[in-house]
Amino acid sequence: MSREWVLIAAAAVWTWTNLVEPFHPRLQRRPLTLPSLPSHLDGLTILHLSDLHVRKMGLLERKLIRLLSQVSADIAVLTGDLVDSDSGIQPLREVISHLQASLGAYAVWGNAEHKPEKLSHHDALERVLTDAGVHVLTNQTTTLRYGNATIWLAGADDPHSGHDDLAQIAPSSRCADLHLLLAHSPDIVRHPLAARFDLILCGHTHCGQIRIPGWGALWSHTRLGRWAGDCVLPPELIARRLNRSLPQPYVVISPGVATVGAPLFKARLFCPPEVTLLDLRASASAPARTPTTASPDQGT
Repeated sequence: MSREWVLIAAAAVWTWTNLVEPFHPRLQRRPLTLPSLPSHLDGLTILHLSDLHVRKMGLLERKLIRLLSQVSADIAVLTGDLVDSDSGIQPLREVISHLQASLGAYAVWGNAEHKPEKLSHHDALERVLTDAGVHVLTNQTTTLRYGNATIWLAGADDPHSGHDDLAQIAPSSRCADLHLLLAHSPDIVRHPLAARFDLILCGHTHCGQIRIPGWGALWSHTRLGRWAGDCVLPPELIARRLNRSLPQPYVVISPGVATVGAPLFKARLFCPPEVTLLDLRASASAPARTPTTASPDQGT
């Protein structure tokens, strides 16, 4: 291949990975079978958003609003790194105003929310979320009711920067039909108490942003290693990698919405921005089910 064609190919790859794929968010529906899930929670849907890194109301944010306007779920969750600057707070308000979830929306902080150089008005961000009806869980728990079922929902402050306190929010015994944990980084599974949860929803890794078919993410930006760069970490994988016994939780990691990196190399490849809609199933063949009642029961 001539030098000219090499340059053309390189320019085409750079254009796609930096200017095309990062600005085409998709709605990805992911069925997830949890063997421990009781039948009366079959069909529970969770809308998962992470790593928005909002700085302004731009093309990506407007496309995200259009996606959110087309989908509803039982629960909506945001797993950190919501804004990248104070200027992103008001655009974030517009984005989250389009969340539609019958049991409410819940958020946890990421490492970006703990960086003063990125966010100097932490209280302003929390106030915007609260005013929009999003419950911020900073090492806190709440109980949700879905028909006759109960959901223990816990939110850990950012594990990546060491603000999590899992001992405070992990259930001491089996006290609900589903134990669900929100945490920005999948590093939370390094804590032994993570095994008390059925499902953990995370962000932070962006699932590598650059993925090689058949090989996976190039990196994960976690202390766990590259294997944590996948979108779903099953219990068997976690047990083997951490040399632990089962049971372990399922961990679902969002590819994120924004793209991070150096100014001229904020790239995505085979890993587009994503709004994830999880459909929890009690068994692979179980039919979808809509509850007769659905209401949040706030706890502490």
